[in-house]
Amino acid sequence: MIDLTLESPGSHHYIRSVNDSGIRIGDSLYTGAITVTPDQILEHPGIRSMEEFLEQHLELVFSLDPEVALLGTGTKHQLLDREAQVALCRRGRMLEVMSTAAACRTFNVLVADQRRVIAALLPITHDG
Repeated sequence: MIDLTLESPGSHHYIRSVNDSGIRIGDSLYTGAITVTPDQILEHPGIRSMEEFLEQHLELVFSLDPEVALLGTGTKHQLLDREAQVALCRRGRMLEVMSTAAACRTFNVLVADQRRVIAALLPITHDG
């Protein structure tokens, strides 16, 4: 289990912990894929892989006009396939890809700096 903080500084969302049970934001535990911004949390039932998320929700992420977009890929860092990289590049978009735990830590740092950040987070699982 990775505890990130016990208290929420300010009025924005702050990720308290992440482990194979889920992602804790405030007093709520999210067990599936979510998209989190400083002021909203969107759940994505049924999404379990990076490919499913990219296919169904990438437009949502960028429609929220983030300054920084993060993708937490689960237990391990995964690379975007070439097709996804080309599609993002053609749109002039950047997506920082990392493990979900790293994305949660990065989100907290950026939101504390009052950056317009969005994190699309896949759950951490035992099978990685």
